[in-house]
Amino acid sequence: MEQTERGKQRMLEFAKELENMPDDEPCFSEEDRAGWRHFKNKFPGYIRWIADGNVIFRPTPPPSDTHEEDLTAEQMEECLTGHEICPQARHFAALALKHYNSKRVHKFVMATVLLSKCFTEHDGVTYGHVNFTAAPQGQVTSLATKRLFFAELMLVPELQMDETAEPMRVVNVCTIDGSCYGGCHLIKRDIKKSIRNKMDYDRCHACSDRIKHPKGDQFIGGHNSTRMPYYSAFPCVNKK
Repeated sequence: MEQTERGKQRMLEFAKELENMPDDEPCFSEEDRAGWRHFKNKFPGYIRWIADGNVIFRPTPPPSDTHEEDLTAEQMEECLTGHEICPQARHFAALALKHYNSKRVHKFVMATVLLSKCFTEHDGVTYGHVNFTAAPQGQVTSLATKRLFFAELMLVPELQMDETAEPMRVVNVCTIDGSCYGGCHLIKRDIKKSIRNKMDYDRCHACSDRIKHPKGDQFIGGHNSTRMPYYSAFPCVNKK
């Protein structure tokens, strides 16, 4: 309790010190001066608001893990019943299924688009992960033939300026017929084995648990166990 009070007192002193600083320091231009005044007028109040106990800093939860799952296409669809599907997910799923069909004699047709995630790695490469369900052509209503899919796509920045080109390239698309794993973005994964450079090639740390993945060697992006790159903003990649 005493430590909390000392922390509160230091914050209040800092707020007062900030208010007493000159309006033109440290500034180099009129634009800087205006920005400094705005900051000085607003920030002390925010510091006092925190000091009064309006912000609660919760302890970091202990490491945990996502579990191996065996889900059918219908179970995934049921989990997301009523969920609004964003244009990004529809776009990624359509590209993935088109790519999948281009390499097969027996075609599949889209059943349900599920969830997607777009993220950027430390090296600046942007990836997308998406789940969807599809069924063999002519058998969309058959529960026995519907399959759950996972796909990874990668942004090719050079193509974004070309209105005739598709900037997202499909890296891999596969059916999830056996076990799958949810993403670890919302948890700190308890990794039992030794890893190098914080790279966990068993799981995806960019997606939430609701997006299901095959084994880690089936996708390139999302393996950074620190999760830090995946909190940053990424470019809009939806094609108009």
